[in-house]
Amino acid sequence: MDFEAIYDLLQADLVNSGFEIHPFLISWYNSVVDPIFRLTDYDDDTVAFLIISTPIMFEKTFLPYALNRHKDLTRDPIDCCVKEKIQSVVEKLPEHEVDVLFDYDLWPTRRPKIIMQTVGHVSGATHFYSRHQLINDPFPKDRNMMGVCIHPKYGGWFALRSVLVFKTLKCPSLPRVLPVDVFNGDEALIIDVLQRFNYSWQDSSYRNVIPVIDTYSTLQQSYFQTKPIDRFVWLDNIRQMNNENV
Repeated sequence: MDFEAIYDLLQADLVNSGFEIHPFLISWYNSVVDPIFRLTDYDDDTVAFLIISTPIMFEKTFLPYALNRHKDLTRDPIDCCVKEKIQSVVEKLPEHEVDVLFDYDLWPTRRPKIIMQTVGHVSGATHFYSRHQLINDPFPKDRNMMGVCIHPKYGGWFALRSVLVFKTLKCPSLPRVLPVDVFNGDEALIIDVLQRFNYSWQDSSYRNVIPVIDTYSTLQQSYFQTKPIDRFVWLDNIRQMNNENV
């Protein structure tokens, strides 16, 4: 299968389940990350795809997964659900050798196997904002200010989930999509979103710094606001409510 056929298959299988697919070349990523984070096992023109979950993924894909009594929810249920979904798609491409990287994958040294925020930016899916872009940086020099990705349609209501690297698929002429600068270079707005993300991320206000077409549902927000250790009980309650309504 060529690039177009693979892209179409991924779109057909994942979009209706609440995901977005964004292709990029390994060279785009390697050219901007520190040497220690480069993906050196692949040629520069190797094609990879970033998989993003959108707000509807929770109801479209995760809840049906979680309501299935045969699923083991003792590990991180969202991660397990996304992994199962993506692996089911990869299995439809047996003629291709695909390396699947997830946002939580680490080397034994605890170093991330891939910097997902950078992938979001170089693929054009999201724009990555950090203090390094600021001419007048107001933040304390000793404060570790984390950067934040903003999606042009969903603001902060999304998640960077996985990267599929097609080891033998080459496409040196792949058109590059530039990320949308939703703040149009306005430093005050960049400072504002960095403040919200670093100082008060729990209130989710950083997610709404631009008008969005969709947000996490009340149910989904309730799930993510629940401590990870208590989410099994949360899901078990949802299962019981579902059984009562059947």
